[in-house]
This record gives sequence, structure tokens and C-alpha cells, in this order.
Amino acid sequence: MAKDVSAYFEKTVIPLITDKHPDVAAEMTIKVMGSFGLGIADEFSDLDCIIYLDDPLWNAQGGHVQLLLETSLPAFAADGHHWEMNVHPISWLRDLREFLNVVPENKAELPWEELQIEDLHEVQNCLIVRDPKNIFGTLRETTAPKFFPDWLWNKLLITRLKDLDETLCEFQRTIRRQNKLEATIFLGSLLEHVLHVGFIISREYYPWRKHLRWAFEKLPTPSREALPYIDVAVSEPDMNKKLIALESVWSIYTKHVAENNMLPGINIPSEGPEQPWEELVWAERLKAWSDPDWRNWIIRCQKRAEDTGHKEHWPIWSLWHW
Repeated sequence: MAKDVSAYFEKTVIPLITDKHPDVAAEMTIKVMGSFGLGIADEFSDLDCIIYLDDPLWNAQGGHVQLLLETSLPAFAADGHHWEMNVHPISWLRDLREFLNVVPENKAELPWEELQIEDLHEVQNCLIVRDPKNIFGTLRETTAPKFFPDWLWNKLLITRLKDLDETLCEFQRTIRRQNKLEATIFLGSLLEHVLHVGFIISREYYPWRKHLRWAFEKLPTPSREALPYIDVAVSEPDMNKKLIALESVWSIYTKHVAENNMLPGINIPSEGPEQPWEELVWAERLKAWSDPDWRNWIIRCQKRAEDTGHKEHWPIWSLWHW
């Protein structure tokens, strides 16, 4: 059974800091990440915690608090090979700071695209031991998945489906060539791709790699329907059966996207790909998530190429803007 991390902070860490640095204790925000922060720690888990201070206070006393923690406390977790508690200035939240003072009329200007999805998952789900200035309370409200821009969800879905499609094709080729090492490398990438796409289809943030399966199990359809096939791709020794299982996941995902019109204007095949899906390549290249008329450019280039007797070579007209 994992140790009670909340009790550890309340009974040990906070009293220690309060005794030596009472002004720091009154101002500090404490965030616990990883398995302990998610409430799923086991005997192999390490502790990752950040204590945030305003920058002037961090400059003045942060180093002393860090030294106190390192010299006064034994390792909390079994795998205590690194600093378990890190004292950071609030400025190290970087782009997340833009979400602390959100003006409604400026929401469109927030730097959503600069944020990592894993960081957003962490903000929404990690353990907050103390938050006297409501920093993470505010961030959880302003960065909730429902506020993540529609266009950016669509961009993620287009680009990640394209990556999944291309990697699945490469995996298929390595199996046919009996290149086991390369096939294993592609398999690892594929498994991460299929998990990420499941979160994006559900419009949910995904965690860092170590907790992907745990969080994926909580998702609704189509991820719930895809999970047994993902398990086959993990456990089945036969590479061809792994491929069939992952092609089934592809079909489940693309069918769901098509039936729910999640990518309007993009033609979505449900069969496993034999060749990279050109539709997604051009949708990404022409930024279909922000330009509803993106296909008109293709039609225009095809017409110009056809007029010169080179219809099948229309991508040249697109790439060189002829």
C-alpha cells in the first residue's frame, strides 16, 4: 500500500517549513505530480512535488527552503534518487501564467497552442496540497477541456490521425520485410499514437506516458471499444496479429469520426490503410482546421495542371504555387 502523501505534507513537510520559514509557509503553493498526485502510487513510485513561491520570495528564500528540505527529510518514496520536492518561482509556470488573469474579450488570444497536453492533464488532475492564492484553482477553471479551442482540437485530430496512418503503413511494411527490430520500434510509436488519438476524439487531455493506460480506461466510446484490440497488440507475440488488431483500432476511430462528423469536409475511409492517407496529408498541409475552403486550393491546382496536360502531377502546382 502506498504511503499517504497528504498526511506526510500536513504532518511533516509543512510544519518543518513553518518552523524555519514562516513567511514562506504562509505563501507557498504545493503541487504533487505523478502517481502520488493521481492517487495511484505503488511501492515502485517516486515522489515529485513542486513548491511554488512568488518570484521575489523565491529569490530571497527559495534556496534556503530547498536546502532545508534536502538536509532535514529522509526520502519519502522507495525510489528517492532525485529531489522529491523542488522549490520553483511562479514564473516557471511559463505560458500557464497567461491563464491566471483571463479577460473574457481576450480569450482568443490565450497561448493554447504553446501548452503541452500532458501539462494540461496535470493541472486538471494532480494533487494540490496548498493553494492559498488559488493559483491552481484558477488554472483548473480557465484551462478546462471545455475551453480548449475547437479549431485546436480539430488540428490535433487531423495531425495525429495522419501520424497514426503513416506509422501504421510503415509498421505494415516492416512486417512484410520481416524486419523485427524496426517493426518493434514502430509498434511502440503506434501504441502511443492510438492512445493519444483516443483522448483527442473524446476531447480529453492525456497524461504523461507512465499513466496513459490508467487514464485511457476512463474514456468513453470509441476508446472503450478499441481497448481490447490495443491489449492484443501489446500481448500477442505474432506481429501480423498485432497489425490486424491495430488496423481494427484505426477502423473504430475513423468510423466514429465519420459518423459524428468530427472533421467536416474531410473524406474518411474506415478500412486499414495500405498507403498513407493522402486526404489527411493535404488537410494538414493546407491547415483545414482554420480554412474551411482548403479543398478549393486543390481543385484549383488540379485544374491548372490538367490544362497543361499534367493532371496527375497537380501536387507540383500546389507546392510551387503555380
